Parts: sequence; C-alpha cells; structure tokens
Amino acid sequence: MRIRQNEVCRLLGIESPILQAGMPWISNPGLVAAVSNAGGLGLLHLTAEMAPDDEPVAKLRENIRQARRMTSKPFGVAFYLPHPQVTSLMDAAVEEGMRIAVTYAGSPGLYTGYLKDRDVKVLHQVALVRHARSAESQGVDCVIGEGYEGGGPRGSSELSTLVLVPQMVDAVSIPVIASGGIVDARGFVAALALGAQGVQMGTRFIATEQCIAHQRYKEALLAGIDTGTVIAGRYQWPTRLLRTDVALQARDEVPRKGRDTMEFWESHLGLQATRASLLEGDLDAGLAYAGSGVGLVSEIMDAGDVVRTFMEQAERILSTRR
Repeated sequence: MRIRQNEVCRLLGIESPILQAGMPWISNPGLVAAVSNAGGLGLLHLTAEMAPDDEPVAKLRENIRQARRMTSKPFGVAFYLPHPQVTSLMDAAVEEGMRIAVTYAGSPGLYTGYLKDRDVKVLHQVALVRHARSAESQGVDCVIGEGYEGGGPRGSSELSTLVLVPQMVDAVSIPVIASGGIVDARGFVAALALGAQGVQMGTRFIATEQCIAHQRYKEALLAGIDTGTVIAGRYQWPTRLLRTDVALQARDEVPRKGRDTMEFWESHLGLQATRASLLEGDLDAGLAYAGSGVGLVSEIMDAGDVVRTFMEQAERILSTRR
C-alpha cells in the first residue's frame, strides 16, 4: 500500500495525504502553515481569527496573505456554502492566489465550474454515496467522505466512516478522502485499507501548539474519554459536541425546539453558539465541537509533528503486517 505521493498527493501537490480540516474560528494561518510545511494540506476557514467587527472578505484576504508569508507549500480554504457572502469570499480567495478549495454544506454544482475555470482544485465534503456520485458528476476533483464520528455538523444518515468510505470508493472514480473519528496512525491506516487515498482530521489538530483554540478547550479535549461527545439536534441538524453541561442541555432541548431552518441551526448549534468555547474557553457558555475519537487524543503536539509522526507510524504499522 503506497502512502506517500499517491493520487491525492499528486492532485494537491503535497507530500503526505493528511488534511487539516477547516474548522470554524480556529483554522488559523499559523496552524495551516505548520501542517503544509510538514507535507500535509492546511485549510483556512472563512471565520478564522475573526473578531465580531471584522469584515469577512477583508479578513480572509488577510489570512491568506499571512499563511502565504509562513509557507510556500500548498494550502487551501474551506468554504461553508450557505455563508451569505460565499461568492465574494471565493472571488477574494482566487484573487489572492488560492488554488485548492474545500466546499461543504451545499451543492458543489453552484460553484465548482467557477472555481475550476480559475484553475482551482475542488474537494467536496459529503456524507452519502449518492452525494458523492452527484459531486463527481458536477466536476469536483475529489470527495471527502464524512463519517458520523466526526465533530461538528454531521450527516443525518448516521453512517460511520467504516461503512461509508468503502461504499463511496466503489461508487466513484475520483479519489476519496476519509474523515470522521480519525485521530491516530491506526485510524489513518484503517482508512487507507478501506480504499481512501487520504484522511482529513479536525480534533487531532485542535490539540496542537499552533492552533489558536483556547487552552481550556484543548485541555477539555485531552480529558475526553470514549463517551466524551454527544449528538445534539439529531433529527434535524445532527451536530457532534464535546460532552459538557451546555452540550447536554442542547442535546435535550434542540429536538423539542427545533425548526428546520439554517438560521435555527446557526444560532443554536452553529457559529454563533461556538465562539465562546472555541476562542474564549468558556465551556459553560458555548458549545465545543469534537469528534468521537477524542479519547485517543492525549497530548498537545506541534502540528507539523502530527503529520510527520502519523506518516512514520503508519509506515511502521504497514511494514510489520506484510
């Protein structure tokens, strides 16, 4: 099984098929650059480091320029498609030299043609096989299969990474990247065995020195165990959260109060609900996203070392099983 310089690596111009997920508020330029400098692919988020009075387009331009000063390696931007300024944000990113985009929470058909016409590689996140097929038909270069184990908003099908990824690999001819519950080299190797050509991780990269997530949030991740996450909004907007009192309250109340609107999710489980915990460390006031593999995260590492260690350990695992 070949790990380095496989199809995903060649497509994205990277050395190791490890992607750092674009996470709201905290996928900052320093984290992105550290991952990319180590051979993986760092991804900025549209809201990274944003203060309440920041203008989104200007902030994204600033973040791209800052990341570019810190790395000469490829990095990308994660686009939340329902964002009201998503078109302007894409325009700005392309003007700043972005060549890799990850799109999620919407149809890639609305933007893939625009991006590819501007020489941008497009990866689209999906949680169902039929959505992977649709994304392929709409011209994306790669799909990211999101298992239910991952942190943040999840697919309502509740399909695990273990069963979703191989079915997706069988269904499309473009590369598949596995995401959801992967936090160590064993999970990485398992994803490759399922047919994935790479992995995307969020929770593991939060607990790194370069991530601007608040220290209390990082320490809460380190304290997590196998039952350390909960799903809130299961029947309308399933969202995996670190198990805290406010998360348990959301789990119990959102299904009763829920409305099938994006505005409801945003205010109760989305960006508005997470800033206090992720950036300010107030776990009593804000919700904190975390994947179900949190019990395997035991130390805060250098983000570059996460990439290097994963590759070394994965190759060691494979060599002992031949």
